[in-house]
Amino acid sequence: MKNKILLLPLLFAGFLSHYTMADGKAAKAHEHAAEEKQGMHDGAMKKHEDSGHEDSGHEESGHKESGGHDDGGGHEHDGGGSPVGMPANASDATKVIKVTTLDSMRYKFSDDLNLQAGDIVTFIITNKGRIPHEFSIGDAEEQQAHQAMMRSMPNMMHEDGNTVTIKPGKTKSLTWKFASNDQVIFACNIPGHFEAGMFLKTKVAGSNDEQEIKDIIAGIKFGWENGDGKPFRDNFLDFDGARYIESGGQNAGLDSLVTHHVEPEKDALEYLKLDFSDIEINFEGDFAWVIANTAVKGKVKNSDRKFDKTGYQTFLLRKIDGKWKVVHSHSSSRDRKPDSHKH
Repeated sequence: MKNKILLLPLLFAGFLSHYTMADGKAAKAHEHAAEEKQGMHDGAMKKHEDSGHEDSGHEESGHKESGGHDDGGGHEHDGGGSPVGMPANASDATKVIKVTTLDSMRYKFSDDLNLQAGDIVTFIITNKGRIPHEFSIGDAEEQQAHQAMMRSMPNMMHEDGNTVTIKPGKTKSLTWKFASNDQVIFACNIPGHFEAGMFLKTKVAGSNDEQEIKDIIAGIKFGWENGDGKPFRDNFLDFDGARYIESGGQNAGLDSLVTHHVEPEKDALEYLKLDFSDIEINFEGDFAWVIANTAVKGKVKNSDRKFDKTGYQTFLLRKIDGKWKVVHSHSSSRDRKPDSHKH
């Protein structure tokens, strides 16, 4: 029996509303860098010792130790979203990782990170040294921006969504929801600390759900380009009231979309090339919504007319019996604008 979704328009509107709310220089010569790092570290230690800070001790407990090996980057301190994720509530954490900051300019993590997209991690950061340290999460560009800011305001203390400053002997916590990203950097950007190696780079793997949805989108691309309705019948939910919107027009129901639009393309067009890019996938329980840039080119068989358009595509999906299904789609495109730099 076909599934019937009575509240789809309301759900889709709700999700869209939620969504809308929701240089550093290259390293110097190797021998000079080593000398510079030691000098910065010794200078920082001397400054804080002269201020009367006492050693709070350091416990060795099998923590994973991090060290820097190349340049990192910086972030904007707005406490909001980032290419590597966003702040989250500690009550939603799926794992807890303890972090120790050391005056040797290293972090120690209590566990291997093994991060996946969607993981919500509470980091409990304890400063076992005699000088302040930071724990900041971001990509290379964000960390570079943070470093530049700290060079101009070296005594700034942070309590932002992605950065905390930890004084000697103190403990702070930070909860973060990770997004799929080729590289996440954990860094201390107090002047001299990052340069001395106080950072760790790691990768965040895409979740299984995310990969499944990307596979569905790849199937949709194949279906449009080859006039093949199977990827649509396999991955779209057929239900009363389904609407698939395209540049001001609509197909009422899955059968209409496939038989009146997808499959006729192979007879009407000499070729069709469709690309999805900058695919952004968001999850909310058993629902997911996707926003992507589109580029479509083609040529009509019975004429010399060609088209070249760019636009956007949205998909709303629902997880049913462990499988993601498209329940609504909306695309909009316009003729590609001429490149103003070409003469």
